[in-house]
Amino acid sequence: MWTPIRLLQFFHLSRHFSVLFYAFFLPFLGFSKDEIGSFELLIVLAFSFSFFWVSGLIQGLMHVYPSLLPAQKKKISFQTFILFSLLSAISIVIIIAGIFFEINGFQYYGSIPFIWVFLLFFFINTPSQLLEYVLFLEDKINFLKILCLLSFPIQILFFSIPLYFSKDIGMGVAGLMIWALIRFIFLFFLSFFSILSFDGNLLIKLIKYSFPLIFSALVGGLATVVNAVMVQFYYNGNAAIFAIYRYGARELPFVNGLFEGLGLGIVPSLVKNLQDGLISLKKNTLLILHLIFPISILLMIYIDAWFPFIFSKQFQDSIPVFKIFLFLIILRIIPTNPVINALGKAKLLAIIGLLELIIHISCSFAGLKWFGLTGMAMATCVAYSFEKFSGLIILWRSKGILLNDLIPVRWWLFYSILLISSYFIKC
Repeated sequence: MWTPIRLLQFFHLSRHFSVLFYAFFLPFLGFSKDEIGSFELLIVLAFSFSFFWVSGLIQGLMHVYPSLLPAQKKKISFQTFILFSLLSAISIVIIIAGIFFEINGFQYYGSIPFIWVFLLFFFINTPSQLLEYVLFLEDKINFLKILCLLSFPIQILFFSIPLYFSKDIGMGVAGLMIWALIRFIFLFFLSFFSILSFDGNLLIKLIKYSFPLIFSALVGGLATVVNAVMVQFYYNGNAAIFAIYRYGARELPFVNGLFEGLGLGIVPSLVKNLQDGLISLKKNTLLILHLIFPISILLMIYIDAWFPFIFSKQFQDSIPVFKIFLFLIILRIIPTNPVINALGKAKLLAIIGLLELIIHISCSFAGLKWFGLTGMAMATCVAYSFEKFSGLIILWRSKGILLNDLIPVRWWLFYSILLISSYFIKC
């Protein structure tokens, strides 16, 4: 049952559920919208300075690792860990300089009481994100199973217990930092004992291949950052409205978790054998289809009942935004990017990402002006549709790969129509 790919899926699933738990737990303990908004702003800050190179380098590692010689595989884990630590430190220095010199856009962060403990958590946690992928690539299945199943439940405990007793978000972040430190130390010794000697050419090879993927992740992920900046600017830095948008602009945690885990885990299989990898990919997407769409349809129909119950009535206004974001499920299920990455066409992903960002910014600006927060959600759907359509064209022209080679199209159409219909039933 617990294959390595499914373990990675569960790992990503747990990660997204932990974010959802934080969103539930903070209102439950009675924190105000302004306090929650400050915490969300720091999450966006950390995301803004790390998402692109973390995502790009991990995708690059998944592509490069299978083709390496055994001796090289032993070296690359530690070198990637050192690279992550260095980039994390550089990010922290830039943020601190921005706060200290009161650079435009950083002034607000200096007034957040728990900013410094959060930055320490950010510095430690970012390199530790490599842990599960190193275990996956090195076939350390027993360790992988333990960490994938228990890592985020433990993280939630480290966050919620001090937060509950202290009623101080800073103490919750300190708990997160402690668990991140444990993972950091474990990864250091796991990687350190695998290194034979430093290989600069090997590290350059990883960076060179990953660079287009980093750029692709940057321009793709900037959509989240752009939306956050636009909301802050349009509503004059109102933290309460920002929190309303953030609580609505959430994709279902099990959707992102399942797709991210599958997308990263399937790349080595596709690199080794494309046809067998595609068969495995389609089989896994069928299982995901039957899992996520029925749940999503029920969530759409009964959203007025469960959303305020989970997030409290103060975020009732987030519901219209969340309903639009549910439509992204229809697009998420199409795994074009992992296959393009496995084919070694990372530069094309960068070009698609850049065009997607331009479309996203243009549509977000118009959507916010004409339809408010829901307009920004619509813009996300439009831009993401472009990415998937472009990816399908590339796969068809390069290898003759069709949509039906990636997903079971009939089931996809059936569930998509039901989801769209459920939205209009609730309008």
